[in-house]
Amino acid sequence: MAGVKRSNPKAFETLELRLKELARVETKIGWFPGAKYETGVPVAYAASLNEYGHGSTPPRPFFRPTIMQERTAWAGYAAQGAKAILRGDRTAFQVMDAIGGRAQEDVKETINQITSPPLSPITLELRAMKHKDPSLKVTGQTVGIAASRVNQPGYKLAAGTPTKPLFDTGLLITTLTHVTEAK
Repeated sequence: MAGVKRSNPKAFETLELRLKELARVETKIGWFPGAKYETGVPVAYAASLNEYGHGSTPPRPFFRPTIMQERTAWAGYAAQGAKAILRGDRTAFQVMDAIGGRAQEDVKETINQITSPPLSPITLELRAMKHKDPSLKVTGQTVGIAASRVNQPGYKLAAGTPTKPLFDTGLLITTLTHVTEAK
């Protein structure tokens, strides 16, 4: 009968300790309460409206497609990280924080790649108006003014107006972050 000799007599205790450590770490990715536009609107709210669409605004999803595209890679990072945790090379916090950072960058890359559906002419005119006068507040009246301008014969959008969806002020992408916490 063949015998099994353990090189580490406390291997099971070590494994149990590392698994408990991993179970106590959580990473969250997104926009947190401090991220707000100048108007006070939380960036997380604006992100959800863009992810799912709202009213006449079409959806421009970035979270769900990133998850579908990257989940296998993220699982691979987790497997490599679990091995590093078991070897004692990295802590559970380090591994989860690294996965959170990778996921954050993947979502940002998806946001950067979105070009459709294109913005409406009225939205583009509102951007042009806001870039000309940063203190301009978007109200029903300013939307009406933008619509009136767009409907004028020979209308042309002001040169230099950003036309890329999800990237007017840059706040959506610059405030996307991750947080890793011990539970």
